[in-house]
Amino acid sequence: MSASSDHISASVRPGNYHPHLASGRSALAVFGVLWSSLHTLIPTLSSALVFFVSALYLTPSDFGLVGLAASLVMSVIAFSPAAFGEALVQRSDLNKAHTDSVFWLTTGFAAVTFLPIVLGSGAIAGWLGTDEIAPLLAVLALRIPLDLMAAVPNAMILRAMKFKLLAIRTAIATLVSVTLCLGMLFAGFGYWALVASQVSASLVTCLMAFAVSGWRPGISLKITAIRDLSSYGIFASGNRMLSTIKLDHLVLGVLAGPQALGLFVFAQRLFQMLTQLIGGTLSSVTLSLLSTLQGEPEKTAKAFAIASFTAAALSVPMFTMAGILAPDVIALALDPKWQGSAFLVQGFCVVGVLAGISVVQAALLNSQGKARWWFYYQLIQQSSSVLVIALTYSFGLHVMMIILIAKTIAVWPLSAYLTARLLDRSVWSYLSEFRVPVFASLVMAAGMLGLKLAAPDWSGVPLLIAQIGLGALIYLPIIAYFSRDRLAMVLKIISAKGHSTP
Repeated sequence: MSASSDHISASVRPGNYHPHLASGRSALAVFGVLWSSLHTLIPTLSSALVFFVSALYLTPSDFGLVGLAASLVMSVIAFSPAAFGEALVQRSDLNKAHTDSVFWLTTGFAAVTFLPIVLGSGAIAGWLGTDEIAPLLAVLALRIPLDLMAAVPNAMILRAMKFKLLAIRTAIATLVSVTLCLGMLFAGFGYWALVASQVSASLVTCLMAFAVSGWRPGISLKITAIRDLSSYGIFASGNRMLSTIKLDHLVLGVLAGPQALGLFVFAQRLFQMLTQLIGGTLSSVTLSLLSTLQGEPEKTAKAFAIASFTAAALSVPMFTMAGILAPDVIALALDPKWQGSAFLVQGFCVVGVLAGISVVQAALLNSQGKARWWFYYQLIQQSSSVLVIALTYSFGLHVMMIILIAKTIAVWPLSAYLTARLLDRSVWSYLSEFRVPVFASLVMAAGMLGLKLAAPDWSGVPLLIAQIGLGALIYLPIIAYFSRDRLAMVLKIISAKGHSTP
């Protein structure tokens, strides 16, 4: 194969953009956010529908059983080299050997882990002392080959910034999984509906990834290609491992049982759905855009500032409002069996304020080749969370959650330091960019809580609608006035779409 044909098309090569196209790249990123929003919004809303319908049909123990089985499968996926796909997105010069080698690396890992999980599901269930988990584990293990085989075609879609195709792929996978899950719930299949939903989503996503990416695996296998990607891929794999692995579920499920795990998983899932509304939209777009700006520190800092402001302006008020409303929403919409999760949801909302900002921090560090920094930060956060759960679960979920929140807040400044260091700024200068969203959210929270105190006779849906409306009326004018320069910059980038060719 000639050198020209061996290289990936320039149209999807992050390092191949000419400097005069910077405005075009920014405009492409903004419109990428719009498509990525659909890519995130569709499964998040669908997941919310499935989630709340499932809560009507299932018990916390049912959620705990599926959560425990899923955590074991996700732990296997977490230790896979799937994140080498991210290295394909980040690398400026890419050829066929890189993509083929990563595909066979991930597929080979899937082959040697899938069968032992299936064949050993009974023994694993016996070790956990929960025989019911064996068949769940055997079926959920199908996610291992499906998710890992999709790593490279998904990376090629992101590398080409084809967010519209990503949204279409996600919409189809979501429609299939939601339809199957709801149908099985209504037919009385219980927690098997959740299992079928997960496996079907992985299957359709894998098939659609190959269909829309246009990429097909070959046999250009080279150890040197893996070596080229390893400096980024190893630490990216570590980051993926820490964000994917469910050691907290495993520890809590084994020590406290399915009931406690079910309430924890329920609350955490609500938190994750809200995080995905912000993080899922910005993460892939920001990573792709900042990867194209390697070697251009001023443009990188400008793009990062816009992304950080957007993340904070959306996540801080969203989690603040969710934390205030959570107890009333759960009491109004769900069975009393779920009331024990209200405080846990509020705790995760506190963590969510930081999580929305951290998504953009991770994209910056990974895009600039500092994946190892984010890995070490994630390692500290995740390992300390598991330690807290193991030491405090016996005191009850409320005490455990309070200590988890305190620990997360105490460790988070480390991520701010790493980000500021990469940008060559002081930590205070970096954190000061969030002052307007934080101030506006605090005023909003005061107004919402004040309304509840001032109208003690209000309750139910009317109170919720009034609080949400008042919160929006307070927050939006404040953010619009004090952050008008940032908003004007975003509008300028959008308007540049019609004048630039990405």
